[in-house]
Amino acid sequence: MKPSELYAREPEKIINLIEADCDYSYISGCYYNHIPEIADDRFRPSNRIKVRIYKDFNFDGRRFWRIASIWIDDIAVMIVRNAGREGDDFYDRFITNQEAYREMVSHLSELRIPDEHDLKELVDKDTDIPNLTDFYGNDLDGHFERYHF
Repeated sequence: MKPSELYAREPEKIINLIEADCDYSYISGCYYNHIPEIADDRFRPSNRIKVRIYKDFNFDGRRFWRIASIWIDDIAVMIVRNAGREGDDFYDRFITNQEAYREMVSHLSELRIPDEHDLKELVDKDTDIPNLTDFYGNDLDGHFERYHF
């Protein structure tokens, strides 16, 4: 089947990828990430990105089989497939529109909500940081000597 043929099929359901109550497993799970440029799943809401699910069958409450496509601004971007335990046993993607994919990555980057781990290095520029220039056995104002082997 051609991607264009799948895109033309009537999906079982269409969801917004980024909603407050959305299940982000459509883009990433424990071992897979269909958009690896975005290593997070916390975003502000957006109505630009949608997932069209053609089949999402759960075999036993843990193992499922899913084929879906991801769209931005009603433009098809890619097809994603997952199967097995939490969708981690098998996963792949087929990007069919490089420009739309880049736009989606850019859009998601702008919507990303940083958490406290992202900003752990944030300090006021006037905070005194002990040993700021003294690390790994050398100091900024110390003597540096080249090794000769």
